[in-house]
Amino acid sequence: MTPPVPGFAEAAGHAWRTLGLTWSASRGLTILIAALTVFVALLPALALYLSKLVMDGVVTAMDSASPADRDLAQLWVAAEAATLAVLLAARRLLTFYKTRLHAELGFAVTSLILRKSAALSLAQVEDAAVQQQFLLARQYAASRPYNLVNRLFDAAQQGLTLASVAALLAGFSPWLFLLVVAGGLPLFIGNLHFAGTAYRFYTGRSPQMRERSYLESLVTTEAAARERLHFGFGDELLRRYGELFHSLHADDSALHARQAWIASALGVLSSAVFLGGKVWIVWVTIGGAISLGQMVMLVGLLKQGQANVSSLMAAFNGVVEDLLYVANLFAVMELPEEDRSSGATAGPDPEDGLRFDKVSYSYPGRKRPALDAVSFHLPHGSRLGIVGANGSGKTTLVKLATGLYAPDSGRVTLDGLDLRDWQRAALSRRLGVMFQPYMNYKLTARDNIAAGRGLAETDAASLARAARLGLAEELIAELPSGLDTRLSRHFLDGHDLSGGQWQRLAMARAYLNDEADILILDEPTAAMDPAAEAEFMQRPLDGKSVILISHRLSNLRHADQIIVLDKGKRIEMGSHDTLIAQGGLYADLFESQADPYREG
Repeated sequence: MTPPVPGFAEAAGHAWRTLGLTWSASRGLTILIAALTVFVALLPALALYLSKLVMDGVVTAMDSASPADRDLAQLWVAAEAATLAVLLAARRLLTFYKTRLHAELGFAVTSLILRKSAALSLAQVEDAAVQQQFLLARQYAASRPYNLVNRLFDAAQQGLTLASVAALLAGFSPWLFLLVVAGGLPLFIGNLHFAGTAYRFYTGRSPQMRERSYLESLVTTEAAARERLHFGFGDELLRRYGELFHSLHADDSALHARQAWIASALGVLSSAVFLGGKVWIVWVTIGGAISLGQMVMLVGLLKQGQANVSSLMAAFNGVVEDLLYVANLFAVMELPEEDRSSGATAGPDPEDGLRFDKVSYSYPGRKRPALDAVSFHLPHGSRLGIVGANGSGKTTLVKLATGLYAPDSGRVTLDGLDLRDWQRAALSRRLGVMFQPYMNYKLTARDNIAAGRGLAETDAASLARAARLGLAEELIAELPSGLDTRLSRHFLDGHDLSGGQWQRLAMARAYLNDEADILILDEPTAAMDPAAEAEFMQRPLDGKSVILISHRLSNLRHADQIIVLDKGKRIEMGSHDTLIAQGGLYADLFESQADPYREG
């Protein structure tokens, strides 16, 4: 999906907002760059006027042979040289301070994007359209806002210089200034057209660019290396990558070829206009209408004006192109945020526990609901098992139970209060969760566990307790630097883990918050060996409620209630013995898992 092209009023608003971001990022640099821009803009016309005085002074000195005239000519030479030296120094300073502003503004914009992403709901983060918006915003965070501000400064500089050139030209012949402007219009119009075309072209193919990046990752990252090497599909990945590259490159070449041919034709037209002006100036000088010094100044002014018009038009074209990308940035900034900071910290009925009351949820674009009118009650201190095939709605149920999703219909309540009315931090304290799939953070072992409390500083006793409950105690003891071991081979001092070891850290993370009275564990033993799984299942609940999702039905035999999901619906519910006696889907699944362990 290509982002829409903003109208003039909207584009002007985006430009103003970008300048506001620049001011917020560094007021001092903004003021300094603005002052230097004005200073640099006025010096070229002064230098050209001094060149006239130099030439006329030299001619006068040659004719009169007067020492005073020679001294005056040398004075004008010194003044011109000093002006050009100051101009050179000021331009270098301007470049230096703009480089600093680039870094400051890039950091400020990236921070805004990251803060916005952190404030969105899970449903928004998972939305493909939102993902594309963030991809474009992150991709151009450091470049496009700065480019826009830099080009606005450049436009101001070129405009001021052009105004000073116009003032000098007007004193001799106003139509020369009109010639300067007319000569720059063809290129401006052509580049303006291609700015919009290029934007629609490049943003419209973001999915192909993401696919190309993904294919690169499959060939270069260790996560895919085992299967790629064993199954031998590296060559096929390279073939697809090459095919995609050549397709994108062919489109690029066609666009650039059209732009090059049209720009060349328009450039010839502009050069012809300016050349005509120079021929006229030389002609009237030969006729004696102006002095040699005036000719030198006017030719210089015409050349300077030509450069200013070209630069000004290029700056405006660049501004238009940058505004198209900045519009996407501000569209991201205007996405609605999930504000759960002011909700309740307790419910009206502390004994009620967690309830699902006819809860339904559908993913955008899906015909069948992920959950369809599911109800259950998890009293305090009880254990609930959830069973179902892949795609039956188990993971969606976890997201709803943690308040990450809001139901389309029905209610999810904790202690009698709808989860939407809970403060996010308070809800997080009440729920310990192990998600499926869980994250393997390429940070330290300490951070992997401390993430269960929002990466807050955690005392050693709490970390040790969580590691023990998550069966990660022995694992941490064997790490080279214990809890401070970096868990990634991407770093020189890093250490990698097996799937089962990562799972133990994920369980420790879920257990870290000792305030949590509800544990939601999604396939917590999937990567564990049988001995570790048996040890985990025999651990006492210590008064906590547990929702346990597992494909291994033997793990659910001691649950107080078991829910069987199928295609989003709750089709069975009861204890293990009750469901076996009913002879339904749960009984069939249990028998199919038990058969391999029976003697033939």
